[in-house]
Amino acid sequence: MNIALAEAVDEQRQSRMALTAIVAFALARLVFAAALPPGNDEAYTIVVSRRLDLSYFDHPPLHQWISHFAASVLGEGAATRLPFILLFAATGWLMFALTRRLFGARAGLIALIALNLTPFFFASAGSWVVPDGPLDFALAGAAATLARLFFVPAPRRVALGLWLAAGLWLGLAGLSKYNAVLPALGMIGFVALAPGQRHWLTRPEPYLAALVGMLAASPVVVWNAEHDWISFAFQAARAQAAGGLHFDRVAAMAVGEIAFLSPWVAAPLVAALIDGTRRAASDERRLFLVCLALPPIVIFTLTPLWGARGLPHWPMSGWLFAYPLLGGWLAASRTAATKLRAWTIAAASALAAVAAVAAAAAAFGFATPLTQMIGAIDPTVEMLDWGPLRDAPAIRDAAYVVTVKWTDGGKVGLALGPGKPLLIFSDDPRGLAFLADSADFVGLDGAIVIADDHIDAAEARLAPYFASFGPPARIALQRGGRDEIALTVIPARGLTRAFPLPYRR
Repeated sequence: MNIALAEAVDEQRQSRMALTAIVAFALARLVFAAALPPGNDEAYTIVVSRRLDLSYFDHPPLHQWISHFAASVLGEGAATRLPFILLFAATGWLMFALTRRLFGARAGLIALIALNLTPFFFASAGSWVVPDGPLDFALAGAAATLARLFFVPAPRRVALGLWLAAGLWLGLAGLSKYNAVLPALGMIGFVALAPGQRHWLTRPEPYLAALVGMLAASPVVVWNAEHDWISFAFQAARAQAAGGLHFDRVAAMAVGEIAFLSPWVAAPLVAALIDGTRRAASDERRLFLVCLALPPIVIFTLTPLWGARGLPHWPMSGWLFAYPLLGGWLAASRTAATKLRAWTIAAASALAAVAAVAAAAAAFGFATPLTQMIGAIDPTVEMLDWGPLRDAPAIRDAAYVVTVKWTDGGKVGLALGPGKPLLIFSDDPRGLAFLADSADFVGLDGAIVIADDHIDAAEARLAPYFASFGPPARIALQRGGRDEIALTVIPARGLTRAFPLPYRR
């Protein structure tokens, strides 16, 4: 009885520590979000989400729905990140609860802290206006629900409720990102592989859960059916064979994943995943997590071998489920609290240093000369404010603004606000194609914004669509006393006809 009481007291203490860590990391994210302006992807998402729709070109709609309502209440910009920060705080608690159920409260606390000390999950998935945060929240909810179902005996009525809840969670994951299908397939694989769970294949509950999930994600299917399945085609094209085998791309993908995880987190995380895989045949808890983790990690790491170059954040929904394995591995090894505390302090210090350097580089641009020396592009250039565009006379007088790149469109649209219609004249317009219809502006004057040196080529291509062009004006976006981006604003008089976009509106 005394042992049970001591364990209950320790679990309560670990749970309080988990809540304290969640609040502390949320506050740190708020500071980081305030210091770092939106980049290209976030600006694009905020602008595209002005139009509330069933789904969108690049991704399913959930993060864009959140962005739409957040911007309506909080305004467009860094404040739009607030719901995503709160959402990841909830994700942290779900991951703690999942790991605690499988391996105990100490393991849950270790997993929670390691997750939040990972650069990708601290910044991108944890606070930015991108689909990864809602995806991780939904996947963590599904896993926590299914762990309650699989590893705690429950009456049939309770089991049905858990299955339906899991289906809803997976439907939310499907509303977040298309790669949610891989952890879902991993869950099916677990039921098929685990001797203690195969009986579910002959019962109706999993199939009802699948129906709930499909209904929840149905807006994606409806929108794509109305738009020639363009989202599915766009994403599937990345896996098409690109000719030959590219082992260098796989190596680059692996290095990118390590960078996103950070070496000091990636090393124990990989060790825990290997340990979990080795023990999965005799431990259904670890088999459950391995089945969730491996499909995204393996498929997205190897896809660049034959397909297009991958992006390191693609496999992160798989790495998410390596953290409970890490917590269970370290808790079972009886790693000394002093060693864990030292690692936590070192990892937190490293993360704080990286975040501070990133914020300072974004503000002052000291990394630009360094990256130019090695022939690279300073990623913090994306975070420059394009607000000076608002003062250009041609912009003020224009009935609409035209951009020729989707990345520029996000920055232009965010800088000018929702009151200025944004058109994109490009063969790759992405979600900007569905904002305003150029046919509505025929006969009206506008302004073209170009953010590169190919002004003559752009003018030649766009000339058939306008009666004439006015003299271009140059706007230099500065940082740290140095010109970083040169914008050209061209008055465009009399739109003669609509620009033909590659997607059906």
